[in-house]
Amino acid sequence: MEVLEYVKKDKSIRVIVIEGSGKSFCSGDDMKSMGPEGVKFSALEDGSRIPHHKVVCLIREIEKPVIALLHGYCLGAGFDIALACDFRLAAENLKIGDHRTTRAHGVLSGATWFLPRIVGFGRATDIILTGRHLDAKEALEIGLVNQVYPNEVFKQKSLEFIKKIVNLPTKCLGYNKAMLNFSQFNELFPSLQNEFKLYCKNIRTYDFGEGMKSFMKKREPRFKGR
Repeated sequence: MEVLEYVKKDKSIRVIVIEGSGKSFCSGDDMKSMGPEGVKFSALEDGSRIPHHKVVCLIREIEKPVIALLHGYCLGAGFDIALACDFRLAAENLKIGDHRTTRAHGVLSGATWFLPRIVGFGRATDIILTGRHLDAKEALEIGLVNQVYPNEVFKQKSLEFIKKIVNLPTKCLGYNKAMLNFSQFNELFPSLQNEFKLYCKNIRTYDFGEGMKSFMKKREPRFKGR
């Protein structure tokens, strides 16, 4: 939570990447600590019942692209975090899903909200109720991940994708992300009004001016994310 709060405010940071440091992105919750006598959390100041909720909300609130690099297992709470991100890049060895239901654990931090919006209600129902794991090929086919790369070049190809996003007008991408978030809760006309409001903010950015200049001069733009 502290890191996400920091990167949310730091204007020099244009893209956020979340990855696992070991053999997997995240194998999920510590099941041993989740029984009736396990870890108990106190509600946070913003009303979040557990830290997981604050984390996934911050990922959505940050008006910057957030990219998840998924390798190995991406399950349970790790699955929830990945779903909250804007892009999901997968290695071929990915196993992704929410197997908590196979141990009579309910969904806890966002999968029932994110997953139907990403892959559709029917597929989300299948994944969540059966608790099965998807491989990288199926995840790509249903739109759960954006790209799949061979294991041996996963880091290299992911870095190429990240650099491509970094070179885009990331301030504009942040406004577009905010528009997408707004549209999830609102009807067409309020969404149109919100788009226009954020459009007007965007035209005052450096990158908007650079986009116009580069177009007129027929050269590649050099965006700065501001």
